[in-house]
Amino acid sequence: MPRQLWQPLNGNEMSNDEYTEYEEVLSTHNAGDQAFIKSILEAEGITYYIQGEHVAPYLYHALPLRVMVKESEVAKAKEILRDVELAFTYGGGNGEEAFKESENEEGKA
Repeated sequence: MPRQLWQPLNGNEMSNDEYTEYEEVLSTHNAGDQAFIKSILEAEGITYYIQGEHVAPYLYHALPLRVMVKESEVAKAKEILRDVELAFTYGGGNGEEAFKESENEEGKA
């Protein structure tokens, strides 16, 4: 899964030593899934952002919406989202394969 560094803004200044690592928990092309996932993560107080949420709809969903979660909260986010049924593709599915893939990659690292 891709990792990304995110730097919080402090007013208008950015500090070079305050980066936070985020890890992709899952991705989807479905805007309904995006809204549902956001509501769950916000209710649980998990720090996240959706990579591509402002671009993907204009590119006819050619890019997936990637749910990026703060590295220290990834395990909690995966546990919360594990049993949630989502339409990861236009054809549907519950995303179980996505979590299995993620867990397999973690085991290899």
